[in-house]
Amino acid sequence: MKEIPIPAGAEARRKQQRTLARTRKALGILTFVLAAAAILSLIGLLVTVIVLEMRGNTLDEQATLYLCTGIFAAGAAALAFAAFGCGKLSQEATRTELDYRERCDGEESFFVGEGTLFTFGEEGAVLHAESEEKKPVSVPYGDLKFYSVCRRTKPREKGEWSVVIELPSHYVVKDKSRDVPPVVRIQAEGKARLYRAIAAHALTLGGEQPPQGKAERKEFSLRTKFLLPDRDRRRHALIFAAVAAAAVVAGVLIAVFWQEMLTIGVIVAVFGLFFAGRSIISFVRAKGMIAFYEEGVYWREGGRAIDERIFLKWEDIEHVSLQEAQGKRYLTLACAYGNYNLPDVAGAYEYIAANRQEKV
Repeated sequence: MKEIPIPAGAEARRKQQRTLARTRKALGILTFVLAAAAILSLIGLLVTVIVLEMRGNTLDEQATLYLCTGIFAAGAAALAFAAFGCGKLSQEATRTELDYRERCDGEESFFVGEGTLFTFGEEGAVLHAESEEKKPVSVPYGDLKFYSVCRRTKPREKGEWSVVIELPSHYVVKDKSRDVPPVVRIQAEGKARLYRAIAAHALTLGGEQPPQGKAERKEFSLRTKFLLPDRDRRRHALIFAAVAAAAVVAGVLIAVFWQEMLTIGVIVAVFGLFFAGRSIISFVRAKGMIAFYEEGVYWREGGRAIDERIFLKWEDIEHVSLQEAQGKRYLTLACAYGNYNLPDVAGAYEYIAANRQEKV
């Protein structure tokens, strides 16, 4: 992330912020346009292939169609790569803009939510809105706890670092009639400036400490794993697979017995094969998995468009217990900064009790 120098004057700061916001928005729009253009190129490729397969095209028309096929295919690939790269630049521009807005408020200010800043002071921290519309909340350092957290989605050292800040709920929840937990937790992006601020105020940072340099590429050691099939998702996958198989059969019959519709039959059969393959993959992936490594616990819930994945090191887990809610049992992994509730996969709790007795 690039740090933008903070101008001296207030107007110059606002101007720079507007420039960064325009850059972020422009990159976001460009990413959308490139992705849409890639999809349109794929549609153009499909239409060109259909027209090419139709009888009655002259040699010049066929040459033009072949040229268009190559242009659409190359354009779709190039535009897809460009959209991916532009998306990465858009994410970086967002982080750069947020960091700039933080430092405009103060070198020791950090976003902990949408428009909410956490600023280190002499005797305590201040929670306040960026727009200063709401009254700021001061919290003494004695009532604050800081935890360093690494969110890992794979069993490896690399992950996204953040700092979880715990404070008594009465500082931020004024409605006494509400049933609220005794503490609330807010989160800030783990960055060198934040770690320096915590150290400068002689505050204790618990949890796993971030590496000084680049994270080592270490392979974790798998011990065993347990699977939890998702019957509902598997049933849906089988239904879609059956429909896709019917489309394949229909496409083949059209291509064989209806020569005038040969191209259409082939396209229907190809799409049917594609969706049948996707359905089979969905059926196979429609299961949860809890795996135990020498270094920690890995959970993956498959079958979704975006799988839920989490890896917790044994050092982060204070204890493990079985909980029950709404007729379902959960495996609760309690950490200092919060709990993780995983489905009770058969055999998982027994494995922990036998191999990690100190955690039960």
